[in-house]
Amino acid sequence: MKRFYLVVFLFAVSFLLFAGGKNDSSVGASAGGKAVLASTSWVAAIAKAGGAESVRILAPLDLRHPPEYELKPSDLAAASKADIIIYAGWEQFAKKLAETAGSAGVRIVTVNTSNTPEDLRAEAEKIARILGTEERFAEWWKNFEPFAEDLREKIIAAYPDRRAVVQRMQTPFAAWLGFEIIGEYGPAEPSPAVILQMVQLRPGLVIDNYHGPSGQPIAEAARASYAELLNFPGKDGTLSIEDVFRYNADVLIKAK
Repeated sequence: MKRFYLVVFLFAVSFLLFAGGKNDSSVGASAGGKAVLASTSWVAAIAKAGGAESVRILAPLDLRHPPEYELKPSDLAAASKADIIIYAGWEQFAKKLAETAGSAGVRIVTVNTSNTPEDLRAEAEKIARILGTEERFAEWWKNFEPFAEDLREKIIAAYPDRRAVVQRMQTPFAAWLGFEIIGEYGPAEPSPAVILQMVQLRPGLVIDNYHGPSGQPIAEAARASYAELLNFPGKDGTLSIEDVFRYNADVLIKAK
């Protein structure tokens, strides 16, 4: 009889240990282990800041203007198998992606894309709450906030004259840096009248958008410094939000 109770006891202990281990594994999978499909590298970088681990990007990193990417059948197949799809909504393929996600019952998350720390924080935190990765997000923000502020101080110190004409897709970032935005153009190619208008403002710097540059004629006519900045990671091996900030800081400081 004692042997019988011993066997029952050992079986019960083994069962509890197995069940406990299985439960721990499922918690780990829910914390960032979901298959995330991101429309572009910019969206993917925000998702990773929010704690996402497995992120597939639709638009290739080497595309200069990712929103113009055309979806392939394999992309739609990947969308139907994802746990979560994240996009901004301005991608030209957004509607098709949403239709595929809807028919497959895949959750869609829309993010606001703006390279200011506060906007990045808000969107990354939103993703973290959905994925259950709040701790990873908090660690990212703890490191990113002082990193971004340090770069901002170095950039703005290089520009005693902060009067800038800015391509609209870079306006939020330029404003956060502390430039005095005296004129905006784009994203369409500026007409001769717009170029003349911007030149007459006498900017010290023209900030252009690498993903659709059109401001060099303004800089040349105004004899101003010129810098093409990134929004989307991809160029020169950039992958993360931090990489984009470093790249932009380097371009701005060298332009001066």
